[in-house]
Amino acid sequence: MTRPYAVAGRLLLALAAGASSAPASAAGYEVIRQEQTCPKDGEPRSLRQTVIILDEAIVAAQAEADQRWTRIVVEAAEAKETALGTLGTRERLSLFVARRDGSELVPLFFGCSPNLPAAETEKAKASDSMVDRFLGNDSGARRKSAQDAFGSGIARALAQVQKRAPDIAAQPVPVGGFLRALQNAGRLADPNLGLPRFILVSPFRVADKAGLPDVATARERGFQLAEKSAIDFGRAEIYLAGASLGDTAALEFARAFFLGSKGVLAGIRSDGLPRLLPEPTTLRVHAGFIDYVGQRIPLQMRLAAAANGDLVNAWVETTVSRTTATPLSGKMLCRGEACEVHGDGRFAQVWFLDPQAEPKERGKLPFGGARNIELTLQGATASGRIFDPKVIFSGENGQRREDLRFDIQRVEGTPF
Repeated sequence: MTRPYAVAGRLLLALAAGASSAPASAAGYEVIRQEQTCPKDGEPRSLRQTVIILDEAIVAAQAEADQRWTRIVVEAAEAKETALGTLGTRERLSLFVARRDGSELVPLFFGCSPNLPAAETEKAKASDSMVDRFLGNDSGARRKSAQDAFGSGIARALAQVQKRAPDIAAQPVPVGGFLRALQNAGRLADPNLGLPRFILVSPFRVADKAGLPDVATARERGFQLAEKSAIDFGRAEIYLAGASLGDTAALEFARAFFLGSKGVLAGIRSDGLPRLLPEPTTLRVHAGFIDYVGQRIPLQMRLAAAANGDLVNAWVETTVSRTTATPLSGKMLCRGEACEVHGDGRFAQVWFLDPQAEPKERGKLPFGGARNIELTLQGATASGRIFDPKVIFSGENGQRREDLRFDIQRVEGTPF
Protein backbone atom coordinates (compact mmCIF):
# COMPACT_ATOMS: atom_id res chain seq x y z
CA MET A 1 0.00 0.00 0.00
CA THR A 2 1.46 3.35 -1.06
CA ARG A 3 1.06 6.11 1.44
CA PRO A 4 0.05 9.57 0.12
CA TYR A 5 2.89 11.31 1.92
CA ALA A 6 5.43 8.95 0.36
CA VAL A 7 4.20 9.71 -3.13
CA ALA A 8 4.08 13.41 -2.33
CA GLY A 9 7.66 13.27 -1.11
CA ARG A 10 8.89 11.77 -4.37
CA LEU A 11 7.06 14.36 -6.41
CA LEU A 12 8.30 17.23 -4.28
CA LEU A 13 11.86 16.04 -4.87
CA ALA A 14 11.18 15.94 -8.60
CA LEU A 15 9.69 19.41 -8.38
CA ALA A 16 12.75 20.79 -6.63
CA ALA A 17 15.05 19.15 -9.18
CA GLY A 18 13.15 20.49 -12.18
CA ALA A 19 12.36 24.00 -10.97
CA SER A 20 15.45 25.64 -12.40
CA SER A 21 14.70 24.50 -15.94
CA ALA A 22 10.93 25.01 -15.93
CA PRO A 23 9.67 27.20 -18.79
CA ALA A 24 7.94 30.27 -17.35
CA SER A 25 8.00 33.29 -19.59
CA ALA A 26 6.61 36.68 -18.71
CA ALA A 27 3.91 36.14 -21.33
CA GLY A 28 2.27 33.25 -19.47
CA TYR A 29 2.39 29.64 -18.39
CA GLU A 30 3.14 26.69 -20.62
CA VAL A 31 0.42 24.03 -20.66
CA ILE A 32 1.77 20.59 -19.73
CA ARG A 33 -0.07 17.57 -21.15
CA GLN A 34 0.26 13.95 -20.00
CA GLU A 35 -2.66 12.35 -21.81
CA GLN A 36 -1.15 9.04 -22.91
CA THR A 37 -2.99 7.25 -20.07
CA CYS A 38 -6.37 8.81 -20.90
CA PRO A 39 -9.02 6.16 -21.63
CA LYS A 40 -9.39 4.89 -25.17
CA ASP A 41 -12.59 3.40 -26.56
CA GLY A 42 -13.63 0.39 -24.52
CA GLU A 43 -11.20 1.00 -21.65
CA PRO A 44 -12.52 1.40 -18.09
CA ARG A 45 -12.62 5.00 -16.92
CA SER A 46 -13.50 6.88 -13.78
CA LEU A 47 -17.01 8.31 -13.51
CA ARG A 48 -15.43 11.44 -12.03
CA GLN A 49 -13.04 14.18 -13.09
CA THR A 50 -10.94 16.37 -10.81
CA VAL A 51 -10.30 20.05 -11.45
CA ILE A 52 -7.69 21.77 -9.27
CA ILE A 53 -7.68 25.56 -9.29
CA LEU A 54 -4.60 27.20 -7.78
CA ASP A 55 -5.32 30.78 -6.70
CA GLU A 56 -2.23 32.98 -7.18
CA ALA A 57 -3.36 34.82 -4.03
CA ILE A 58 -1.95 31.90 -2.01
CA VAL A 59 1.49 32.23 -3.59
CA ALA A 60 4.14 33.79 -1.33
CA ALA A 61 7.69 35.02 -1.74
CA GLN A 62 8.90 32.57 0.95
CA ALA A 63 9.78 29.10 -0.33
CA GLU A 64 8.53 27.45 2.88
CA ALA A 65 5.06 28.94 2.47
CA ASP A 66 4.95 27.87 -1.16
CA GLN A 67 5.79 24.30 -0.22
CA ARG A 68 2.45 24.09 1.61
CA TRP A 69 0.28 24.74 -1.44
CA THR A 70 2.65 22.66 -3.57
CA ARG A 71 2.12 19.68 -1.29
CA ILE A 72 -1.65 20.13 -1.43
CA VAL A 73 -1.68 19.96 -5.22
CA VAL A 74 0.78 17.06 -5.31
CA GLU A 75 -1.25 14.98 -2.87
CA ALA A 76 -4.50 15.71 -4.71
CA ALA A 77 -2.96 14.81 -8.05
CA GLU A 78 -0.75 11.84 -7.27
CA ALA A 79 -1.58 9.89 -4.08
CA LYS A 80 -2.43 6.31 -4.93
CA GLU A 81 -4.84 5.22 -2.18
CA THR A 82 -8.07 5.55 -4.12
CA ALA A 83 -10.02 4.45 -1.03
CA LEU A 84 -9.08 7.86 0.40
CA GLY A 85 -10.76 9.60 -2.51
CA THR A 86 -7.70 10.28 -4.64
CA LEU A 87 -7.58 9.80 -8.40
CA GLY A 88 -9.44 6.81 -9.78
CA THR A 89 -8.98 4.68 -12.88
CA ARG A 90 -7.73 6.90 -15.72
CA GLU A 91 -9.47 9.84 -14.04
CA ARG A 92 -9.18 13.13 -15.92
CA LEU A 93 -7.19 15.78 -14.04
CA SER A 94 -7.10 19.45 -14.99
CA LEU A 95 -5.01 22.07 -13.21
CA PHE A 96 -5.65 25.80 -13.64
CA VAL A 97 -4.10 28.94 -12.20
CA ALA A 98 -6.41 31.80 -11.19
CA ARG A 99 -4.56 35.03 -11.89
CA ARG A 100 -3.95 37.16 -8.82
CA ASP A 101 -5.60 40.17 -10.47
CA GLY A 102 -8.70 38.12 -11.33
CA SER A 103 -8.24 38.59 -15.06
CA GLU A 104 -8.38 34.94 -16.14
CA LEU A 105 -8.16 31.26 -15.37
CA VAL A 106 -5.04 29.86 -17.06
CA PRO A 107 -4.66 26.16 -17.94
CA LEU A 108 -1.50 24.63 -16.52
CA PHE A 109 -1.85 20.83 -16.78
CA PHE A 110 -4.11 18.29 -18.48
CA GLY A 111 -3.77 14.56 -18.04
CA CYS A 112 -5.30 11.32 -16.82
CA SER A 113 -4.41 9.27 -13.79
CA PRO A 114 -2.17 6.25 -14.52
CA ASN A 115 -4.12 4.28 -11.90
CA LEU A 116 -5.54 1.09 -13.43
CA PRO A 117 -8.12 -1.39 -12.13
CA ALA A 118 -6.66 -4.38 -10.31
CA ALA A 119 -8.14 -6.89 -12.76
CA GLU A 120 -6.54 -5.13 -15.71
CA THR A 121 -3.20 -4.97 -13.92
CA GLU A 122 -3.27 -8.70 -13.14
CA LYS A 123 -4.25 -9.57 -16.71
CA ALA A 124 -1.38 -7.53 -18.11
CA LYS A 125 1.01 -9.11 -15.64
CA ALA A 126 -0.06 -12.60 -16.69
CA SER A 127 0.69 -11.82 -20.32
CA ASP A 128 4.28 -10.65 -19.61
CA SER A 129 6.93 -12.84 -21.23
CA MET A 130 10.37 -13.64 -19.86
CA VAL A 131 11.84 -11.46 -22.61
CA ASP A 132 9.63 -8.54 -21.55
CA ARG A 133 10.79 -8.88 -17.98
CA PHE A 134 14.45 -9.29 -19.00
CA LEU A 135 14.33 -6.17 -21.20
CA GLY A 136 12.44 -4.18 -18.57
CA ASN A 137 9.43 -3.80 -20.85
CA ASP A 138 6.96 -5.78 -18.74
CA SER A 139 3.61 -4.40 -17.57
CA GLY A 140 4.98 -3.35 -14.19
CA ALA A 141 7.77 -1.34 -15.81
CA ARG A 142 5.33 0.28 -18.24
CA ARG A 143 2.99 1.17 -15.40
CA LYS A 144 5.82 2.72 -13.38
CA SER A 145 6.94 4.68 -16.45
CA ALA A 146 3.42 6.07 -16.89
CA GLN A 147 3.24 7.02 -13.20
CA ASP A 148 6.61 8.71 -13.36
CA ALA A 149 5.65 10.64 -16.50
CA PHE A 150 2.40 11.79 -14.91
CA GLY A 151 4.18 12.89 -11.73
CA SER A 152 6.90 14.63 -13.74
CA GLY A 153 4.26 16.55 -15.67
CA ILE A 154 2.65 17.79 -12.44
CA ALA A 155 6.09 18.76 -11.12
CA ARG A 156 6.98 20.73 -14.26
CA ALA A 157 3.62 22.50 -14.18
CA LEU A 158 3.98 23.57 -10.53
CA ALA A 159 7.63 24.56 -10.98
CA GLN A 160 6.47 27.32 -13.31
CA VAL A 161 4.44 28.89 -10.52
CA GLN A 162 7.22 28.49 -7.97
CA LYS A 163 9.72 30.13 -10.28
CA ARG A 164 7.44 33.15 -10.66
CA ALA A 165 6.49 33.26 -6.95
CA PRO A 166 8.43 36.42 -5.96
CA ASP A 167 6.91 38.40 -8.85
CA ILE A 168 3.43 37.03 -8.15
CA ALA A 169 3.65 37.80 -4.42
CA ALA A 170 4.72 41.38 -5.16
CA GLN A 171 1.37 42.11 -6.81
CA PRO A 172 -1.57 43.31 -4.68
CA VAL A 173 -4.52 40.97 -4.18
CA PRO A 174 -7.73 42.78 -5.18
CA VAL A 175 -10.93 42.03 -3.31
CA GLY A 176 -12.95 39.44 -5.22
CA GLY A 177 -10.13 38.66 -7.64
CA PHE A 178 -10.53 34.90 -7.30
CA LEU A 179 -14.26 35.05 -8.06
CA ARG A 180 -13.65 37.27 -11.09
CA ALA A 181 -11.19 34.73 -12.47
CA LEU A 182 -13.85 32.02 -12.09
CA GLN A 183 -16.44 34.24 -13.75
CA ASN A 184 -14.17 35.02 -16.69
CA ALA A 185 -13.54 31.31 -17.29
CA GLY A 186 -17.13 30.53 -18.30
CA ARG A 187 -17.84 26.80 -18.07
CA LEU A 188 -15.50 25.37 -15.44
CA ALA A 189 -15.70 21.66 -16.34
CA ASP A 190 -16.77 19.64 -19.38
CA PRO A 191 -19.56 17.29 -18.17
CA ASN A 192 -18.58 14.74 -20.82
CA LEU A 193 -15.33 14.05 -18.93
CA GLY A 194 -16.96 12.88 -15.70
CA LEU A 195 -18.78 14.17 -12.63
CA PRO A 196 -16.93 17.32 -11.55
CA ARG A 197 -14.89 17.54 -8.37
CA PHE A 198 -13.15 20.85 -7.64
CA ILE A 199 -10.21 21.34 -5.31
CA LEU A 200 -9.76 25.08 -4.78
CA VAL A 201 -6.31 25.87 -3.40
CA SER A 202 -7.02 29.36 -2.18
CA PRO A 203 -7.22 31.56 0.93
CA PHE A 204 -10.77 32.28 -0.32
CA ARG A 205 -10.90 35.85 0.90
CA VAL A 206 -14.13 36.85 -0.80
CA ALA A 207 -16.07 38.36 2.12
CA ASP A 208 -15.45 40.77 4.95
CA LYS A 209 -15.78 38.64 8.10
CA ALA A 210 -16.77 41.73 10.05
CA GLY A 211 -19.87 41.94 7.87
CA LEU A 212 -21.03 38.47 8.89
CA PRO A 213 -22.44 38.96 12.39
CA ASP A 214 -24.41 35.69 12.54
CA VAL A 215 -25.11 32.51 10.58
CA ALA A 216 -28.39 33.64 9.01
CA THR A 217 -26.87 36.89 7.71
CA ALA A 218 -23.78 35.06 6.47
CA ARG A 219 -25.82 32.50 4.54
CA GLU A 220 -28.09 35.14 3.06
CA ARG A 221 -25.06 37.06 1.78
CA GLY A 222 -23.54 33.86 0.44
CA PHE A 223 -26.67 33.14 -1.58
CA GLN A 224 -26.77 36.75 -2.77
CA LEU A 225 -23.15 36.63 -3.93
CA ALA A 226 -23.79 33.38 -5.80
CA GLU A 227 -26.72 34.94 -7.65
CA LYS A 228 -24.75 38.09 -8.44
CA SER A 229 -21.62 36.30 -9.64
CA ALA A 230 -23.55 33.72 -11.73
CA ILE A 231 -20.70 31.19 -11.31
CA ASP A 232 -21.84 27.67 -12.17
CA PHE A 233 -19.83 24.72 -10.83
CA GLY A 234 -22.07 22.31 -12.72
CA ARG A 235 -23.36 20.33 -9.72
CA ALA A 236 -19.94 19.60 -8.26
CA GLU A 237 -18.24 18.38 -5.13
CA ILE A 238 -15.98 21.19 -3.83
CA TYR A 239 -13.04 21.20 -1.44
CA LEU A 240 -11.32 24.28 -0.05
CA ALA A 241 -7.62 23.82 0.74
CA GLY A 242 -5.54 26.58 2.28
CA ALA A 243 -8.52 28.60 3.51
CA SER A 244 -8.80 29.75 7.13
CA LEU A 245 -12.44 30.75 7.47
CA GLY A 246 -12.41 30.76 11.26
CA ASP A 247 -15.83 31.10 12.82
CA THR A 248 -19.09 29.35 11.96
CA ALA A 249 -20.57 32.37 10.16
CA ALA A 250 -17.72 32.52 7.64
CA LEU A 251 -17.99 28.79 7.00
CA GLU A 252 -21.75 29.01 6.45
CA PHE A 253 -21.20 31.92 4.07
CA ALA A 254 -18.96 29.67 1.99
CA ARG A 255 -21.46 26.78 2.12
CA ALA A 256 -24.27 29.05 0.92
CA PHE A 257 -22.17 30.61 -1.82
CA PHE A 258 -21.16 27.25 -3.27
CA LEU A 259 -24.68 25.83 -2.97
CA GLY A 260 -26.08 28.83 -4.83
CA SER A 261 -23.39 28.25 -7.48
CA LYS A 262 -24.41 24.59 -7.98
CA GLY A 263 -21.72 23.12 -5.79
CA VAL A 264 -21.56 21.45 -2.39
CA LEU A 265 -18.71 22.19 0.02
CA ALA A 266 -17.54 18.69 0.93
CA GLY A 267 -14.42 19.59 2.92
CA ILE A 268 -12.20 22.42 4.09
CA ARG A 269 -8.74 22.53 5.64
CA SER A 270 -6.38 25.43 6.22
CA ASP A 271 -3.06 23.57 6.32
CA GLY A 272 -3.47 20.77 3.80
CA LEU A 273 -5.76 18.70 1.63
CA PRO A 274 -9.16 17.97 3.23
CA ARG A 275 -10.30 14.38 3.54
CA LEU A 276 -11.78 13.44 0.18
CA LEU A 277 -14.87 11.38 -0.48
CA PRO A 278 -14.42 8.15 -2.48
CA GLU A 279 -15.11 8.12 -6.19
CA PRO A 280 -18.53 6.99 -7.41
CA THR A 281 -18.66 3.48 -8.84
CA THR A 282 -22.24 3.61 -10.14
CA LEU A 283 -24.11 6.39 -11.93
CA ARG A 284 -27.74 6.69 -13.00
CA VAL A 285 -29.45 9.76 -14.49
CA HIS A 286 -33.25 10.09 -14.48
CA ALA A 287 -35.49 12.79 -15.90
CA GLY A 288 -39.19 13.57 -16.06
CA PHE A 289 -41.68 15.57 -14.02
CA ILE A 290 -42.71 15.91 -10.39
CA ASP A 291 -46.31 16.60 -9.35
CA TYR A 292 -45.92 19.92 -7.56
CA VAL A 293 -49.48 20.07 -6.17
CA GLY A 294 -51.24 20.28 -9.51
CA GLN A 295 -48.27 21.52 -11.51
CA ARG A 296 -46.00 19.28 -13.61
CA ILE A 297 -42.50 20.58 -12.90
CA PRO A 298 -39.39 19.33 -14.79
CA LEU A 299 -37.18 17.16 -12.58
CA GLN A 300 -33.73 15.69 -13.21
CA MET A 301 -31.83 13.45 -10.82
CA ARG A 302 -28.25 12.21 -10.71
CA LEU A 303 -27.75 9.15 -8.52
CA ALA A 304 -24.05 8.46 -8.05
CA ALA A 305 -22.88 6.11 -5.31
CA ALA A 306 -19.61 4.82 -3.92
CA ALA A 307 -18.86 1.11 -3.52
CA ASN A 308 -20.28 1.12 0.03
CA GLY A 309 -23.62 2.53 -1.13
CA ASP A 310 -23.07 6.11 0.06
CA LEU A 311 -24.43 8.70 -2.36
CA VAL A 312 -21.52 10.77 -3.69
CA ASN A 313 -22.01 13.96 -5.69
CA ALA A 314 -25.69 13.12 -6.25
CA TRP A 315 -28.10 15.93 -7.17
CA VAL A 316 -31.77 16.75 -7.74
CA GLU A 317 -32.54 19.63 -10.07
CA THR A 318 -35.90 21.20 -10.79
CA THR A 319 -37.18 24.27 -12.57
CA VAL A 320 -40.03 26.37 -11.19
CA SER A 321 -39.34 30.09 -11.65
CA ARG A 322 -35.66 29.22 -12.18
CA THR A 323 -33.47 26.14 -12.22
CA THR A 324 -32.26 25.04 -8.79
CA ALA A 325 -29.93 22.15 -7.94
CA THR A 326 -30.05 20.50 -4.50
CA PRO A 327 -27.40 17.99 -3.36
CA LEU A 328 -28.63 14.59 -2.24
CA SER A 329 -26.87 12.67 0.55
CA GLY A 330 -27.81 9.29 1.93
CA LYS A 331 -27.71 5.64 0.91
CA MET A 332 -28.48 3.68 -2.24
CA LEU A 333 -28.90 -0.04 -1.54
CA CYS A 334 -29.31 -2.39 -4.48
CA ARG A 335 -30.19 -6.02 -5.06
CA GLY A 336 -29.63 -6.75 -8.69
CA GLU A 337 -31.31 -4.04 -10.74
CA ALA A 338 -33.71 -3.02 -7.95
CA CYS A 339 -32.49 -0.25 -5.63
CA GLU A 340 -33.79 1.80 -2.74
CA VAL A 341 -32.59 5.32 -2.05
CA HIS A 342 -33.03 7.03 1.31
CA GLY A 343 -31.89 10.58 2.00
CA ASP A 344 -30.09 11.51 5.19
CA GLY A 345 -32.95 13.65 6.54
CA ARG A 346 -31.41 17.00 5.55
CA PHE A 347 -32.36 17.15 1.87
CA ALA A 348 -33.80 20.63 1.11
CA GLN A 349 -32.91 21.88 4.60
CA VAL A 350 -29.61 22.95 3.02
CA TRP A 351 -31.49 26.02 1.75
CA PHE A 352 -32.41 27.26 5.26
CA LEU A 353 -30.85 30.58 6.23
CA ASP A 354 -30.46 29.24 9.77
CA PRO A 355 -30.09 25.42 9.80
CA GLN A 356 -30.92 25.42 13.53
CA ALA A 357 -34.28 27.18 13.15
CA GLU A 358 -37.47 26.88 11.14
CA PRO A 359 -37.60 29.14 8.04
CA LYS A 360 -40.13 31.98 8.07
CA GLU A 361 -41.24 31.43 4.47
CA ARG A 362 -41.00 27.82 3.35
CA GLY A 363 -42.82 28.65 0.13
CA LYS A 364 -39.72 30.40 -1.19
CA LEU A 365 -37.45 27.38 -0.63
CA PRO A 366 -36.93 24.52 -3.09
CA PHE A 367 -39.32 21.70 -2.14
CA GLY A 368 -40.48 23.87 0.76
CA GLY A 369 -37.27 22.99 2.59
CA ALA A 370 -38.50 19.40 3.05
CA ARG A 371 -35.94 17.22 4.80
CA ASN A 372 -36.83 13.77 3.46
CA ILE A 373 -36.61 12.05 0.10
CA GLU A 374 -37.00 8.38 -0.74
CA LEU A 375 -37.32 6.47 -3.98
CA THR A 376 -37.15 3.03 -5.52
CA LEU A 377 -35.46 2.10 -8.77
CA GLN A 378 -37.01 -0.69 -10.79
CA GLY A 379 -35.92 -1.17 -14.37
CA ALA A 380 -35.76 2.25 -16.03
CA THR A 381 -38.19 3.92 -13.60
CA ALA A 382 -37.43 5.85 -10.42
CA SER A 383 -40.52 6.34 -8.25
CA GLY A 384 -40.42 8.36 -5.08
CA ARG A 385 -41.60 11.17 -2.89
CA ILE A 386 -40.31 14.24 -1.06
CA PHE A 387 -41.85 14.91 2.35
CA ASP A 388 -41.46 16.38 5.83
CA PRO A 389 -43.66 15.94 8.92
CA LYS A 390 -43.62 19.73 9.36
CA VAL A 391 -44.62 20.55 5.78
CA ILE A 392 -47.98 20.59 4.00
CA PHE A 393 -47.59 21.44 0.32
CA SER A 394 -50.23 23.84 -1.01
CA GLY A 395 -51.30 24.56 -4.58
CA GLU A 396 -53.95 26.39 -6.52
CA ASN A 397 -57.65 25.96 -5.72
CA GLY A 398 -56.84 25.03 -2.13
CA GLN A 399 -55.08 21.78 -2.98
CA ARG A 400 -53.00 20.40 -0.09
CA ARG A 401 -50.69 17.38 0.02
CA GLU A 402 -48.35 15.78 2.50
CA ASP A 403 -45.73 14.90 -0.10
CA LEU A 404 -44.53 15.55 -3.64
CA ARG A 405 -44.50 12.42 -5.81
CA PHE A 406 -42.66 11.59 -9.00
CA ASP A 407 -42.09 8.82 -11.54
CA ILE A 408 -39.11 9.62 -13.74
CA GLN A 409 -37.29 7.62 -16.39
CA ARG A 410 -33.65 6.69 -16.77
CA VAL A 411 -31.77 8.64 -19.44
CA GLU A 412 -28.75 7.10 -21.17
CA GLY A 413 -25.83 8.92 -22.73
CA THR A 414 -26.75 12.39 -21.47
CA PRO A 415 -24.24 13.95 -19.04
CA PHE A 416 -25.88 15.66 -16.08
